[in-house]
Amino acid sequence: MLCKLLQEAATAHAAKLGVAVESLREAGVAWVLSHLRLRVERWPGPDAEIVVKTWPEAANRLLVERRFEVLDRGGEVMVGATTIWLVLDLESRRPVRLPGAIAEAVARHEIDSQPMRPENLAGPDPADREAVFTVRRSDLDLADHVNNTSYVEWAIEAVPHQVWVNHEPSELDISYLSECHHGQTIVSSSRTVDGEGGLEVRHRLVRQEDGLEVARARTAWRPPR
Repeated sequence: MLCKLLQEAATAHAAKLGVAVESLREAGVAWVLSHLRLRVERWPGPDAEIVVKTWPEAANRLLVERRFEVLDRGGEVMVGATTIWLVLDLESRRPVRLPGAIAEAVARHEIDSQPMRPENLAGPDPADREAVFTVRRSDLDLADHVNNTSYVEWAIEAVPHQVWVNHEPSELDISYLSECHHGQTIVSSSRTVDGEGGLEVRHRLVRQEDGLEVARARTAWRPPR
């Protein structure tokens, strides 16, 4: 749900900048999330009011780095996130250089020229848990491929029950490697290891039809605060 809120904020800001999902689709391209890094200082409680802030931090010819903060009513940061986005040609299904309209829109902000370079994530080798999912129509976005939030959902569903019972998620890093489409089968595998101050779970999502790795992730889990 937190990832969905970030996505809504990004979509709203893109529309404000004049590069909304709908307008890009008319031009034959679409925004695609390449990497998400999220850190939770503390989780909102029941009935909490939050504010999601977002802004473009950096861009080059191919990538845009967008950052987020989730604030409580007092303005204290509860969650921070960094995302890397690229533009996909909807016909070739390949990344393309940022169209002029996007480059001009992000240039209205004072931004850096070097987006974050995500770290390489270790896979769950060997895996100690698996879950299998079929891509539903409700998983799809306007570009007709699986929405980035469904990848997160599949990954964390493979976290062992005892981890959920005794810990809370505090970090998420996920690299999106390939598209998924309606009707395909996704195998979510995980491995739990000791981490700094808690546990670390390593994740891999594989498309069963051809064995292609479509995403890799790492989550950190700490004792409840």
